[in-house]
Amino acid sequence: MSLLAGAACVAALLVAGWWPMRAWAPGLAGPTLTGRMSVAFALGAAIAGLVLVLLSALGMPAHPAVLGVLALGSALLLRGRPGAEPAAPASPAATADPAGGVARLPRGFAALLLVVALVSTGASVGLPFRSDGSKFWAPRARDLAEVGAAHAPSLHDPGRLGVHRNYPLLVPALMAPAFTLSPPDAVAGPKLVLAALTLALLGVLAVQLLRCGARGGLLLLVFATLPFLVGTDVRESAVSGGFVDSAEALFLLLVVAGAEALRRGAAQGADRTLLVTGLFGAALASTKLEGAAELGLVAIAWLLTGPLRRPVLPWLALVLLLWVPTLVIRAGASPEEAGFTAESLTDGSTLLARGVPVLAGVGSLLLDVSCFGLLPPLVLLWLLPRAGAPEARGTRTFALWLLAGAAGFLLVSYLATTMHTGRHIHTSAHRLAWHWLPALALLAARVRADGGERPASPARVPS
Repeated sequence: MSLLAGAACVAALLVAGWWPMRAWAPGLAGPTLTGRMSVAFALGAAIAGLVLVLLSALGMPAHPAVLGVLALGSALLLRGRPGAEPAAPASPAATADPAGGVARLPRGFAALLLVVALVSTGASVGLPFRSDGSKFWAPRARDLAEVGAAHAPSLHDPGRLGVHRNYPLLVPALMAPAFTLSPPDAVAGPKLVLAALTLALLGVLAVQLLRCGARGGLLLLVFATLPFLVGTDVRESAVSGGFVDSAEALFLLLVVAGAEALRRGAAQGADRTLLVTGLFGAALASTKLEGAAELGLVAIAWLLTGPLRRPVLPWLALVLLLWVPTLVIRAGASPEEAGFTAESLTDGSTLLARGVPVLAGVGSLLLDVSCFGLLPPLVLLWLLPRAGAPEARGTRTFALWLLAGAAGFLLVSYLATTMHTGRHIHTSAHRLAWHWLPALALLAARVRADGGERPASPARVPS
């Protein structure tokens, strides 16, 4: 029953995002069914999540009927445009053929990726919630299924679950309808919603990387087989631990892809790209606390690299408007012990005691084979050499500013934390790095494609 409930929620989110994908984001989705389904699900999750958070801030539970209404509305809008077809990709990336298509994978390779994704997803969905999922994501989803955020015990009862009460609630709100339709102790349905977000991340990145020639295909192969993505017990991997970091990575990837198109002025239908990127930005900030800082880093990198900077302010205004319900819920939650203190950043003895372990811990992410294989050094290697084409230089600079900002944010966060430094880094640094890794992998592939690598044609499959 729980698995059927989760499948129904996933299907409703996919349908809810299908018309917005066709109307607003054909360039992000590309011409393939995988790309369309992935971007449609991401858009459905962003729109439905923001609506559910708004209703929760008003004291209403996250009811499955909301997903049904959104799905029905999207289906009716699409029916009104029977001849609508996605336009040519608005992405500035090199495409795989002169018509703007995507390089086709060999059937055996595509089947292998699909089997790995489905098997790892099925194994993870069958496991109980662990780690963060058992501590607060699942309990909050259960609360939101019964009452709104204004009355949720996990947000307002100091004696119950007094951990991270100020965390945003978009993903618990998406899981809540599956809990409503499932027995109280069921987990398979809500975990399926989490798994679908991870699969959408893989699908969106695949369609973007396959526009970038053979090197994009290589990065896709490396990424799709990462232990953190496909494992079930590798430091509490992406789905099995009940984490929401893949949702954060998905929204950040789409924000960076949209910002890159707007930054270079290469988007066909810039207003629609701005709207979609704003939706994903608001979803990013409503998923985890780090989302607001990540949005700020993208905006700063965009302003520093240009050449088209004008859309930054309306984009930020749209994000802030859609973020208001999350801010209202955070302001109404009961206070908890401070996890970070600014005084730690000005205390010389604290900086001296924490500095070396923090630098070593953050630096070790580059060689964290247990989670990321060799993808981080490969991405860094492709970003560092100077590319010749102006487009490649701009993308490279944009990516390096993002990389510097992400590294600086990690360092400051762990220097300011009140937790044990080593334990905190071991349990969370790889997940914070995971937020950025898909977006940086995409930009690294684009740098190489724009820098002179000949894109693969449909007849020439990326190796």
